Amino acid sequence: MSAQSGQIVVNSTTVEPSEPYVGESVTVRATVSNFESSSGGVDLKEVTLRSGGRIVAEANNLGTLGPGGSVDVPLSTTFTSAGEKQLRVHVSGRHENGNVINVEYPVIVEVEERDVRAGLSVTEQTNDTVNVELTNYGNTNLSNVEITASVNDSQVAQRYTANLGPDTNRSVVFDTDDMSDQVVLFTATYTVDGETYTTSLSKEIDDESVPGEIRLTSIETTRTTGSVTIQGDAANVGNTDASSVLLTVKETENVSHGSPSGGYFVGRVEGSEFATFDLTAQLSGEPTTVPIEVSYIVDGDRVTTTQEVPIDSSGAGATPAAGGPQSNRGQGSGGSSGGLPLSLPVIGGVLVVVVLGGVGIYRWRHH
Repeated sequence: MSAQSGQIVVNSTTVEPSEPYVGESVTVRATVSNFESSSGGVDLKEVTLRSGGRIVAEANNLGTLGPGGSVDVPLSTTFTSAGEKQLRVHVSGRHENGNVINVEYPVIVEVEERDVRAGLSVTEQTNDTVNVELTNYGNTNLSNVEITASVNDSQVAQRYTANLGPDTNRSVVFDTDDMSDQVVLFTATYTVDGETYTTSLSKEIDDESVPGEIRLTSIETTRTTGSVTIQGDAANVGNTDASSVLLTVKETENVSHGSPSGGYFVGRVEGSEFATFDLTAQLSGEPTTVPIEVSYIVDGDRVTTTQEVPIDSSGAGATPAAGGPQSNRGQGSGGSSGGLPLSLPVIGGVLVVVVLGGVGIYRWRHH
């Protein structure tokens, strides 16, 4: 639809935003054109936006609009109440021949009540992070958005995110090192039309970590006269790292350290990963298993377990030894990746670890 007077026409109008709320700035953009067939230019004196008999926005002295020319005129206003607003765009001008021109164009704007509503939720949690999402359920824009995490009334973390329009959401990620097994208060602070609002969520953050645990898997044995070679994987079945992983043939009446390697230093094995190893044991008599001592550090504690590796003719895989891990408290943490076969002599009842020439030959397989 268009409105025209003589050679001047209001072709169209647009309303931005299309669904404004009370107090929000609204722009009505009117496109005013002069016909191509016009006999001359028109001096645009004034374009106004009117509600009843009242002018709510205006633009003055817009210059001369020649034949075939057009101009977009933005007219901005706000509304103090909700409902349907019946407005008019009024154009006043003078043709170069002296004729006065007046054009009106109807505009209807639906104004909503302002709805400031936002909510927080925890969308995903791993063993060391938590995702917190802020959703804008209202019809306003949220700006200057900040999300904090507090434990026992003390802020432990702070994140910022971009502005949120209506019906949108954004997520931030928090590390849970200072939050595990705690009730955490997440608080979002944001601004709407210069006013500050907050919304909060209390959430107990469970410690979902599974301590690192080394088990020997995928074992293959090769038995020769008087000795057996054992190869396999030292698998970390937990989701935290295990460091200083050391595998040693445990001596019994029929089993002793072999040459060249009765011990194997694996180093660090990350959570849910594995490293290969290679051990040799000397045999006497007819033993059916070789005990392998598995030692490592996890969460600052030294853990030692033993697994019995069958050495029958079929070369079957390892079976865990009876009993669970033994934790020796107070040990340090550390370690390095890779594998290092160790020669392990016993001198005076003390196990001595020797690295010849300062060079370790190692094998490492990583998924």
